[in-house]
Amino acid sequence: MKIAYFSCSAGIAGDMILSSFINAGIPAKKIEILIKRHLKLKNWRLKTTTSSRTHFPSTHLSVEGDIRFPSPRAMKSLLSTSSFSPLVKQRSKSILDTLVRAEARVHRVPERKVHFHEISSLDTIIDIAGACLVFELAGIDEIYASPLNVGRPAPATLEIVREGKIPVYSSEARFELVTPTGAAIIATLAAAFGPMPPLTVEKAGYGAGTAEIPGMQNVLALTIGSAVTSATPYEADTVTLLETNIDDMDPRIYPYVSDKLFALGAKDVWLAQVIMKYGRPGVVLSVLCAAGREKSFIDTLFRETTTLGIRCMPASRPMLRRALRPGHK
Repeated sequence: MKIAYFSCSAGIAGDMILSSFINAGIPAKKIEILIKRHLKLKNWRLKTTTSSRTHFPSTHLSVEGDIRFPSPRAMKSLLSTSSFSPLVKQRSKSILDTLVRAEARVHRVPERKVHFHEISSLDTIIDIAGACLVFELAGIDEIYASPLNVGRPAPATLEIVREGKIPVYSSEARFELVTPTGAAIIATLAAAFGPMPPLTVEKAGYGAGTAEIPGMQNVLALTIGSAVTSATPYEADTVTLLETNIDDMDPRIYPYVSDKLFALGAKDVWLAQVIMKYGRPGVVLSVLCAAGREKSFIDTLFRETTTLGIRCMPASRPMLRRALRPGHK
């Protein structure tokens, strides 16, 4: 099984997805010819440049053309009448539907009355159809991504990640790092968000964003490889480890807090004694919970303990398969 994994520490956009695959070896001219042939859409072209702004050998992509669509319905009609494969066509329309739902919620109108503004341009449909096309050309079976660094997200982007329950964070409040189109593509197609799954690396590609962001390499990193299969009796899942250091709480409260956390569904809770600043004895309270379930545990820790901050870390967890012995429940 071939996997594509996106490292989204600088966000994600539709053009960055396409340019990362171009950087990984799919010729831009081939992508352009195929999109023109299948969409029957002319008078535009793809322009690629090599980015010199980062230490990564990245590719920057732009779509040159002045075509606009009167409505999302016109864009969907163009996709429906295209000659793309059934999978590319279905995926492209699903991504467009994700965008329409988000815009409808943001503007509080029915989906049939949604009118795109900047995303009604040629770029949007090329980014969407192009992304689905390159996944097919590269033979990708499953798509994974890291949590998304959203920066200063647009309202539609927030709606998309909210609907998809996608883990996000922000390390740059001045720039929009995840575009609505990029969010719609990855939200619709990704199987999961978290650490890179075990794979044998075959190719890598780097797609450069347009903005020059001080202190950040504005690059989407793509890794393509084959899934590692194992004959071992291991199972695996992805969990979140929450940790907080506490040095000013009555120790008799810890059993009560642990019971609360287990009642919420914690996979494990434990305490470790440490020496904190100024030589004060303290406790590290650790909680293991299912990925995506962090909020209720964080709320409980802030409400029931004296902590001022909590560390959240994704973790992969290999496990031995368990079976009950006869007579045990």
